[in-house]
Amino acid sequence: MDWRDFDESIIEYFNKKLPDEDKIQFECVETEKERGVDIFMKKNGVSAPIPYADDCTDRDTTLRSIQEYLSPQYQLRWYMGSLGSDTLAFCIYPTSEWEQIEQEFGAEKVAYYFAPVQANSVMFEMDMNEVFALLEQRGDA
Repeated sequence: MDWRDFDESIIEYFNKKLPDEDKIQFECVETEKERGVDIFMKKNGVSAPIPYADDCTDRDTTLRSIQEYLSPQYQLRWYMGSLGSDTLAFCIYPTSEWEQIEQEFGAEKVAYYFAPVQANSVMFEMDMNEVFALLEQRGDA
């Protein structure tokens, strides 16, 4: 996923990987706010906007919202081998499959390579100093 991708494209990428009954229902609506668009995600008859700042949409907020929408049935994880690139890789699997992988290889090892996307995850919005510090901490620098 590229840092220049439109946020609705990110949702569409994941929808291509999900079975029809689990696809993310969403709608893009023009807004007067500086960002120009709101994206509403619909689930169980409830429509809620992705909580962007007024001035722009951003990939991190979109990805965190996708994880929240799909939880607990699915987990979205960031492939950490893509850290430091302007194109980041993500994996989406049913939670039960992630649990099996963790049982086989250990939760810590799996999280090292495939970090769970959580409410406080920062992925695209890291500055370069943060990226280099994380690469060094991981021993990848």
